[in-house]
Amino acid sequence: MYTLAVQIKGFDWRYWQVRRTTIIALLAAGVLAGIWVAQFNAPSAMWLLACICVAIFGLRGKKWYLAVPCALVIGLCVGLLRGSDTRQYLATYGPLLGSKVQLTGTLTEDTVYGDRGQRDMRLTNVQLHGHELPGVVRVTALTIEQPRRGDTVQVSGKLYSGFGSYQAAIYFGQLHITHVNQDPLETLRRYFAASVYSLLPDTQAGLGLGMLIGLKTQMSDSLSDQLKVLALTHIVVASGYNLTILLRLARRLFERFSKFQTVAIGFTLMGLFVVVAGFGASMSRAALVTGLCLLAWYYGRRTHPVVLLLFAAAVTAVWNPLYMWSDLGWWLSFLAFAGVMLLAPLIERRIFGEKRPKLLGQLAIETCAAQIATLPLILAIFGSLSVLGFFANIILVPLVPFAMLFTFVAGVVGLMFGAAAGYVALPALWLLTFMTQVVHMLASVPWAAVQCVISQPVMVGLYVLSLAGGVLLWRRTRYDFLGRSVIE
Repeated sequence: MYTLAVQIKGFDWRYWQVRRTTIIALLAAGVLAGIWVAQFNAPSAMWLLACICVAIFGLRGKKWYLAVPCALVIGLCVGLLRGSDTRQYLATYGPLLGSKVQLTGTLTEDTVYGDRGQRDMRLTNVQLHGHELPGVVRVTALTIEQPRRGDTVQVSGKLYSGFGSYQAAIYFGQLHITHVNQDPLETLRRYFAASVYSLLPDTQAGLGLGMLIGLKTQMSDSLSDQLKVLALTHIVVASGYNLTILLRLARRLFERFSKFQTVAIGFTLMGLFVVVAGFGASMSRAALVTGLCLLAWYYGRRTHPVVLLLFAAAVTAVWNPLYMWSDLGWWLSFLAFAGVMLLAPLIERRIFGEKRPKLLGQLAIETCAAQIATLPLILAIFGSLSVLGFFANIILVPLVPFAMLFTFVAGVVGLMFGAAAGYVALPALWLLTFMTQVVHMLASVPWAAVQCVISQPVMVGLYVLSLAGGVLLWRRTRYDFLGRSVIE
């Protein structure tokens, strides 16, 4: 711990403490800054390693004025090293662009259908003539074969440069399945989805499975478009919200027995959910943040959400710098979580004071905070403002846990008893029908979404204003962020 005694105008201030968690936050911030800068340019590795060695000696001392800049320097150099290595690795795509190649890779997500009936999929662990290629390759193909998540496929076609979260693409290539994924959990997942579809209409089954396990392959285009209009796509993406529901449920059911049982069951549920839903960018962030919160609760520790978010962002970015460089879902996931963990408690304290709001009030505030945090980026990227999105979230999001539960019960009973489980599926049918009708009704309003495009400087300015407003609100409320956990 680094301390400084300060005396100003005759007032003897307490020792200013730069805690270890603050050093961790500074290291994480430096790592993120280094990875971001590395996509453009980076010094040589020898210079960066030399800077790290010098900064480590400064960090070993107990002087705060050395520890703070040294932590930032170490993080910055580590981020630059990791980012520059990835950038050099990505350069292997350059000579291949525009030429016909034959790639082998593994499907990381469920395939979806495009507007021309082609299968649209993402490949990882990509190999070309036995040499591994980095990142994700998008592939579209017109094929009678049915590739599923986890299968290994061979694709032939012209390689194009990537966009967004994928680094290269093959459009309308020739596809052949070389290895079928025989993982028991994946097989159970497919049987479970088939059970739900046998008991519920396609529209309701697609929505229920999208909320429960992030399965969107059979969701109708019309429903998917309506969810986008109302800014509701997050409810059918396996993310931190779904994990938070599971962990809060485990905590409330088993906390009265023992903390160990609560943590063990919580991590078991989280592990199963991640395996079933897939370990994408948003899921990796969600699993890391919620897992750290659960461990902190078990050991009786409180961690500031800023430290938690910076640490989780740095770990996931070091694991794969492409998340930070090109994955919009990674950015939206962290921004939404920052809104819920940082801005929502301040709004609650300002409105309700020391009292905790009711469930609906808390949900409304968290939804508003998440939309405030993500809106500038959404406007800059998509140029679409959902006018009715807030009201749609207030109406439907509280129903998501019940829809997940009813869909799960229907699917499990359907696996055991087949069509005889039709009556058990009625609660899921009624609730999912209500939700789809609300989505259709609100999305049908002509002004449900309007076009509103902003530039990147305007986006940055809006985030600066939001940050300043949050700091001002914190100074007014003096809210203690250490007194609340995401799983409570």
